[in-house]
Amino acid sequence: MNISSLIIYLKDSSKNAAVQQNLGEFKECEIAAAQDDKIVVVVSAKDIDDEIRIFKNIEAIEGVVGVAMVYSYQEDAYDNKQKLQMQGRISEILTNDDIKAEDITYGGSVKHKVK
Repeated sequence: MNISSLIIYLKDSSKNAAVQQNLGEFKECEIAAAQDDKIVVVVSAKDIDDEIRIFKNIEAIEGVVGVAMVYSYQEDAYDNKQKLQMQGRISEILTNDDIKAEDITYGGSVKHKVK
């Protein structure tokens, strides 16, 4: 289960009621607050893919100019991290709090990114 909060930015405050009505059709969304050209929504999704789908559907509502995720909680994140660590698929620099950022050296190349 993923729980996140979003701020939905509207073209103008006259769109607030219509957008709230559209949001009422999303069973995963609960409107927490609404004022002028902003609406705050709490989203409950089964996983990250579902969360992204909901986010994109909200962005597509007429009158919405932007959506910002303010908070996201992933119930399974700890378990998934443990599984990846057991498989040796997470670098030690991401899991060891004793490693200082200034001691990390980058050995890759970004030439293909620079034009």
